[in-house]
Amino acid sequence: MPLIQTCTVDDPLHGVVIVHTDIEHGWVEVAGDGFPAVHLRRSETAEVSAYVPIGTRDPAQLTLTVDGTPATLTLGRGRFTRGSFRVDAHVDGVHYHFSPSDEDGSRLSRDGQRLGELMLEPETVELMAVWTPAADVRPRDAAVGYALATAFGTGAESTLTMLINTVVGPFGG
Repeated sequence: MPLIQTCTVDDPLHGVVIVHTDIEHGWVEVAGDGFPAVHLRRSETAEVSAYVPIGTRDPAQLTLTVDGTPATLTLGRGRFTRGSFRVDAHVDGVHYHFSPSDEDGSRLSRDGQRLGELMLEPETVELMAVWTPAADVRPRDAAVGYALATAFGTGAESTLTMLINTVVGPFGG
């Protein structure tokens, strides 16, 4: 697999978005005509987990900038509940909340307003967004959403499904 992957997304509201990733070295960059540059980077000293696309859920080991403005990340532990996979980003006074809605997709909201749902196919790094009708989705919202989806993945199993897979897994066929 190449170190740097490029994904071109045809955003339904804003046009073409380019997402570059180098998961081995821990970075995601989002750009496009009319989109702010979004950079999410993992520290070189971070302990890397194969279960997180960018390699860590430790906010102290991650740096997010949007058009050069530093942002703050708060992340759930990503363990047993869908809610634990949440990601909150504070960018220039705006609060983004990104959390799994089902096994495949994650919802993105800005300051409590639901903007839409993003889905990522990890093997091919294909991204897709379905924006909520009548939501005021701005290019910065979309760029931040694409960066979070690429860096942390989308969707999560329900607690019940995880429990069943844990119990049945060793005994099932």
